[in-house]
Amino acid sequence: MEAVDRAAKTIARVLAVVGLGTLLCFALMTMADGLLRFFAARPIDAVRDVGGLVAAFAVSCCIPVAIVERSNITIRFVSSFISPRAGRIADITASLLTILVLMLMTWQFFVFAKQAQATNAATWMLRFPAAPFWWAVTAMLGVSTLLQVNVVVRYVRADFPDEGSEIRG
Repeated sequence: MEAVDRAAKTIARVLAVVGLGTLLCFALMTMADGLLRFFAARPIDAVRDVGGLVAAFAVSCCIPVAIVERSNITIRFVSSFISPRAGRIADITASLLTILVLMLMTWQFFVFAKQAQATNAATWMLRFPAAPFWWAVTAMLGVSTLLQVNVVVRYVRADFPDEGSEIRG
């Protein structure tokens, strides 16, 4: 199981680097666009044209690392009133609900990407095909779903330390 965890972390971190690198390139292009607008009155139309697609891809690349490193927001208020076993059950339930949400998102993005491909959706100015971006986002959500399954398995096996122990003391 440790080999699976190591592989999951490696994959998630590589995807995050790809996403953050993409976001950094987009930020640099946005800065160049702003400077050219201000100094030369010549914007870079491609920046505005593909901005939404690039941002969606970049953000979706960062979801897997948040799942693997369990850096999501967790509210531990209730855990001070319940037993550790009930707390673990609550964590497992929340993780299962996260899988459900990720599955629903993956499915809807699949439907959207399929529609974008069928209609040859493209950006306004450059006529750049949108479907590949949406397929990539769908793939990132699918990977995120699989990684969340691994999180649930680890919760069930009780591989995670009791995070609320320092609060309960």
